[in-house]
Amino acid sequence: MPDLSLPEWQPADPASARAQQHFLDAEGVYDLLIETDPDDPEPGSDNFLLFEDLTAYQGSDQPALAAHLRYGADGTFTLSTRQAPTFTIAAAWLVARGADVGAFLHRAGHSGSPVDERSATVAARFISDHARYEQVEHAVEPGETWVMLRDTTSAGAAAPFLLQLEAGDPERGYTLREGSFSSPQEVQQWLEHRRAALPPVAQGAATVVYSPQAQAARARTTAVPAKGTGAEAAPAAVPVPAGRRAVR
Repeated sequence: MPDLSLPEWQPADPASARAQQHFLDAEGVYDLLIETDPDDPEPGSDNFLLFEDLTAYQGSDQPALAAHLRYGADGTFTLSTRQAPTFTIAAAWLVARGADVGAFLHRAGHSGSPVDERSATVAARFISDHARYEQVEHAVEPGETWVMLRDTTSAGAAAPFLLQLEAGDPERGYTLREGSFSSPQEVQQWLEHRRAALPPVAQGAATVVYSPQAQAARARTTAVPAKGTGAEAAPAAVPVPAGRRAVR
């Protein structure tokens, strides 16, 4: 864990103070996977952090935690956090706030990094297009998390429901595959049987709009262009337990 006591800095608002105190009280709960700027903070700088919540597999269903530290010119800081069911979604939130996408695509051999080039390509596509999607439901199971998202743009009109499968290995990284379906029922049927390859991801032009805060943060970083992706082969079948619990 990085030292978030930040003795020379003061929280800029109550939300940042609560977030800081949460981290200070959570010893042994989070494992730091990625930190984009581990050096001493400077006014006007940003630090983007990706954690694994080591307690998530006991019931919270949100194993990834993203945090954005922004240091002001007046000696204050803001600390914003977002929990997510997958490390890809958490990384997309950080990139939207100005992080360099390349920081989350290295094959670094931990839970928050892609295990192979194919997974990195899928992650890059989603991070680039993440503003198109809203989360519908997800389930965290031993060794795998699946997430269903809905494409809110015309690009996905024919197959608006995106299924992502993130299978994790703490020693190697995650395997990420995805495919688009026309309905939630088709997604559930595929999850139950897994007899065919995942269908192609719906492609098309979509405009991504960032907030002024995110635009300012992105101007301070160097972005890496995402690669495209086509049809996805079915990943190795994972037994579906009788008590599958989806979270909306």
